[in-house]
Amino acid sequence: MRRTSRQSYQRSLALGIVVAAMWLGGCSKFGHHAPGELTQQEMQGKQLYGSYCSECHETNDIQLPAKPPKLDGLFHKPTLPSGAPATDDQVRKTIMGGRGVMPPFEAALKSDDIDAIVAYLHTR
Repeated sequence: MRRTSRQSYQRSLALGIVVAAMWLGGCSKFGHHAPGELTQQEMQGKQLYGSYCSECHETNDIQLPAKPPKLDGLFHKPTLPSGAPATDDQVRKTIMGGRGVMPPFEAALKSDDIDAIVAYLHTR
């Protein structure tokens, strides 16, 4: 009995070490990254956001008939400022087709660019 329980303990310990090593060292292989660290797609989205979105969505001094909403925490709520569901698909549709005073960006941005902006918005 003693040998069996010792072997069981050793196997459990080895399994725990393997799981901990995978969790600590291999997370990025499974699509996860450290908090505050952006993926390549998110970095591209951040750059595109700075070029195409921030002028309206980050400025308080903009002279428009309606004030564009801030986009921080956009996906942390069940609905978008428009009342539509807070989904990737809905945000893509808004970027492509525009809404209210927001112009459509379908001609200016490629599909991959829009995906990158959506990925970045998930980090805000």
